[in-house]
Amino acid sequence: MKINNIQAGKINQYYKQMQQKQTEKKQTKDDTTQISAKAKEIMTARAELKKIPQIREEKVAALKEKVQSGNYQVDSKKLAAKILNNVEQV
Repeated sequence: MKINNIQAGKINQYYKQMQQKQTEKKQTKDDTTQISAKAKEIMTARAELKKIPQIREEKVAALKEKVQSGNYQVDSKKLAAKILNNVEQV
């Protein structure tokens, strides 16, 4: 079989059409994600938790006031128990 320029041109044209169809197929495919209602609820809860300060300002202020006035009393048994618990965890 002999291929001349006319036949080669038709083959090239067919090849280009096939490539164009393949690129169109690739372009139409999109990835989508869906977040469940439970996941949205968890995300909302996390956002709300981030708004809460980790330092409880009211408690810190009350303790500062007690320390400065000399009225802060420490229960030595509770303190020793907490220290021992922390040492055991390490």
